Amino acid sequence: MSKFFYGKGCVSPFLMTAFACLLMIPLPTLAITCYEPSPSVAAGESIFDYKKAETLSASEQRTLQSFLKKVDRRWQGSANRVTCVGSEQNARQMKRETNISMEAEGDYRRDMTFRSEIYNPERKTRYSEKFSLYQVDGFLRMDSRGPDGDIEIMRIGANELIFLQRYFVRKPKPDKPEEDKPVKPVPPIAILPAIPIINPLPSIQSVDEVTTQPVDRYLRGEGRKRITRLTKDKQEENVEYSPGGVLNEVVRHLAIKGRTLQIDITVYTNGYLASSEKWHLR
Repeated sequence: MSKFFYGKGCVSPFLMTAFACLLMIPLPTLAITCYEPSPSVAAGESIFDYKKAETLSASEQRTLQSFLKKVDRRWQGSANRVTCVGSEQNARQMKRETNISMEAEGDYRRDMTFRSEIYNPERKTRYSEKFSLYQVDGFLRMDSRGPDGDIEIMRIGANELIFLQRYFVRKPKPDKPEEDKPVKPVPPIAILPAIPIINPLPSIQSVDEVTTQPVDRYLRGEGRKRITRLTKDKQEENVEYSPGGVLNEVVRHLAIKGRTLQIDITVYTNGYLASSEKWHLR
């Protein structure tokens, strides 16, 4: 059994440079290298390492609040996305362009919610995405006011915010055999401690949206309803890395340039690049 938790932490200069180089890709070109190691892996860090959350300084909190005030309004624009599918030997890039309408809305508690409606004109499909940022007790958290929402802050500036979210998705357990079917006895075997099995070059299937929350965070039978969390911090939960599970690292870079807002979303699966998306909004 392993435990993972992530906060601001100490970010190496190499890691910062790698993220900056990746995210500063001008529109309309969006060039990526499928299955490229994540900056964490390239810097020699373990993506499963325990990281204790750290609070933002008073100066960082003021800078963050000033930035979020600039973002607090309605935005319209488009996005380019590239998703990697197949294996490393047969990697293919699926490209997609969409139209986006986004509302960023803050409240008196200095919380900010981002709601987006995304339309794919080629497929004529529409879907929604949402995430929230919370400032609680000096921490910046995403999608939860509790410690399970802690994120790693890469940079806070007057006109930009870069943060990293990590989450583990367990492999679904197979269905139990039906009662009317005989079950063949299985001889006992030695039970070893659970060890994370990571495929260094996973085969990734294309998806229509970036999942921002682990499947474990929702109650069974209640759809997408969020579990209510206390606002006070509590001891972090233990997370079991089951074989076949997936660890996702999602880097979001929000930058204001004049009257435009650019959002870059880069997703790494088990330490390797899976997709990259760039939103260009006004």
